[in-house]
Amino acid sequence: MSLPSQAEYVIAGAGIHGLSTAWRLAERLTADGEGVNGRIVIIDKANRIAAGATGIACGVVRNNYFQPAMRKLMAHSVSIWESDPDAFSYHPNGYMQISCEKMREDVKQIHAEQAAIGYESVFIEGEEESRDYMLNMFDDWQAQGITSVLHEKPGGYANNVKAMEGLSKKVLDLGVTVVLETEITGFVSEGNGQRVTAVETDKGTIACDNLIIGAGPWVRDFWRMLRPSFSN
Repeated sequence: MSLPSQAEYVIAGAGIHGLSTAWRLAERLTADGEGVNGRIVIIDKANRIAAGATGIACGVVRNNYFQPAMRKLMAHSVSIWESDPDAFSYHPNGYMQISCEKMREDVKQIHAEQAAIGYESVFIEGEEESRDYMLNMFDDWQAQGITSVLHEKPGGYANNVKAMEGLSKKVLDLGVTVVLETEITGFVSEGNGQRVTAVETDKGTIACDNLIIGAGPWVRDFWRMLRPSFSN
């Protein structure tokens, strides 16, 4: 699709950050009774979606993080994957952390925090108990020195690119425009660089009211483009 001359929202990046932002933004506009067509444009330099870090991530969907602040966020994330397994190529087979004694207390804390928010998981302690739990599922289990098992019942894994293809369909169906093979080369700003008013690309310039950077590791390149403007 060719680059339009103007959009209310321009999103840089057609990976998980850019697509998910466009999805929720388009849903909110639709819920408010507003049209989406022509208002949201995603731009990516690759010739397909999820061509960057999104396409090579491990694909594990879990709520197994040590930082308490992450717990509710990750539970919400898992619920999104569960909302449409077919579209997101999501396989809800659970997630297990199988640990040695050195990690037992930390994993026990994760389980307690999961329980506090109603996230279903089972915590097994003790070497014999852990071995029996694993043998009940895998009759050839042989790992030694395991003294705890945290078994998250939600969660699983997703096939990255297929998941993003499903997400991009949701985005396109809502009226979002996706422009590929178009590299962002700079920005036009006003107010001493405090507000971006247009995005320059190798295919032309697109005026915008709002710019959203969803480019993952490549955010460093966009920051370099923006920094001269903000330093004026």
